[in-house]
Amino acid sequence: MIVVDTNIIAYLYISGEKSLQAEQLLSFDSLWNAPLLWRSEFRNVLSQYLRKGILSLDVIMIIIQQAEKLLDNNEYKISSAHIISSLIRVVVLHMIVNLLHWLNILISHS
Repeated sequence: MIVVDTNIIAYLYISGEKSLQAEQLLSFDSLWNAPLLWRSEFRNVLSQYLRKGILSLDVIMIIIQQAEKLLDNNEYKISSAHIISSLIRVVVLHMIVNLLHWLNILISHS
């Protein structure tokens, strides 16, 4: 199981420089999960391609159907508390990495 965001889903269905990587990821593990928000974000991405005339409405409808089929029964709701607590862990980890980096520089210059 792989948790993906809208960008990865878009790379898979909209041909571009990262499409091959998305296809390889799908080949590696075809059980993709995504937060419920992906649908809204994906529709927004596709609407931009429609407005710019890059993709036709028919193509967009096919893409949406394929993406929804891929993620059928693999969508989930994430609580805000979980997101914030995860964010805090990432920020603390980032601070520790920076601190270790600067300590390493200080030690090497001593």
